[in-house]
Amino acid sequence: MTIPDGRLISRGLRVQSIASLMLAGGLLLVGPVAAYSSIFGSLAAFIPALFFALVVTPKFGADSAAFLRTAVIAEALKILLTALLCVAVFVWVKPLAAGWFFAGMAIVIFSPGLAMLFSK
Repeated sequence: MTIPDGRLISRGLRVQSIASLMLAGGLLLVGPVAAYSSIFGSLAAFIPALFFALVVTPKFGADSAAFLRTAVIAEALKILLTALLCVAVFVWVKPLAAGWFFAGMAIVIFSPGLAMLFSK
């Protein structure tokens, strides 16, 4: 098993950030509600992904049981944190364009995979 390079993880997070900012920048042409809705959606997916990366990356190594335990717990907490952030945004942010919120989430979730398809 190869251990992922920290640069690869930071590249994935950087791709997510750039994709979400490009979406929000383009949505400024549609209107400010669409732009900030997509940013909130992007953050609702990016913050838990960043948390997961920060918790799991130090556990790469020889002890696979500790890594697996950490990864499972971190994934469960990532899902919980995503749900809490979504609830917080839908409760406290008014007005909110829900479609653009979920578009921002989708961009952040799928952009690293799409970036890998188009890389060397």
